[in-house]
Amino acid sequence: MTPHRARQNPRGQAPRFVDLLPRPPERSAACDPFELHVVEATPLHASTAFANHAVGLYTSGRHRIRREMGGRPVEGWSDRGAVNLTPAGVHATWEAEGTSRAIVFLVPDAYFSRLIEEDWDVDPRGVEIVPRFLTRDPIIEAVLVRLAMEVENRAPNGSLYCASACAFLARHLVQAHSSMSKAPPRSSGGLTPRRLKIVVDYIDANLGSPLTLQVLATLAGVSARHFERAFRKSVGSPPHAFLLRKRVCAARDLLVNRPTLTVAEIAHQVGFASSSHLATMFRRQVGCAPAAFRRLNG
Repeated sequence: MTPHRARQNPRGQAPRFVDLLPRPPERSAACDPFELHVVEATPLHASTAFANHAVGLYTSGRHRIRREMGGRPVEGWSDRGAVNLTPAGVHATWEAEGTSRAIVFLVPDAYFSRLIEEDWDVDPRGVEIVPRFLTRDPIIEAVLVRLAMEVENRAPNGSLYCASACAFLARHLVQAHSSMSKAPPRSSGGLTPRRLKIVVDYIDANLGSPLTLQVLATLAGVSARHFERAFRKSVGSPPHAFLLRKRVCAARDLLVNRPTLTVAEIAHQVGFASSSHLATMFRRQVGCAPAAFRRLNG
């Protein structure tokens, strides 16, 4: 095999992650400011510094890999579930005996800086993301696999779910893989009753429309990073889970009170991507399929 080497950015800046690949990613998605790539073939050779913090999860293709960072070489195998974490701006060299499939998650350094400053109340310039090589982290694995499924199925749970999952994963990286890993985040309260009512009323009025974390955060008058945490503290669940419950509740009412509507029409009306997605969420929360619920309560 011919090693694939990084193509240099014409302006001398760090190359984009996708420029390092022998062929384009199988699937990609942007959830501002994050990026997610499902990679069918990882590069055999790369020597660069990433512009963003990069988290890679191997999903198949076991090969020996050698990495050198800061003059320190390490070697291991790309077993399924192994995780690499490369901080932004840190030059490293990788060499692999074969290509693997992987899921790659990219986080801008500016996002980490704002997150650390707001949640931990410390100067982010003194905080470092710790490099990891072929480590294990079940939280990273579970979230990245779920996000990859969302990308593959065109985000059936909506952009709010993806944004919340990405924000949660970024916060986990600071908590578990940085020099702040042993420091508890600054405690903060929930939303004020007035702000919470504004957000909930907006959700109720727009169940059938796509809802984003940024729009809800703007209504609450806080940043998207603070909103997810404050909303969870106020209602006991993250925004996307709250929204799913609201949509299932609305579907229950329509199943009973609008017998002429089909399950597919109800799914569309309350904001589910399809009748099958509604059925899955409905069974999970109610314990039976929508059609069975309608028969029992008709």
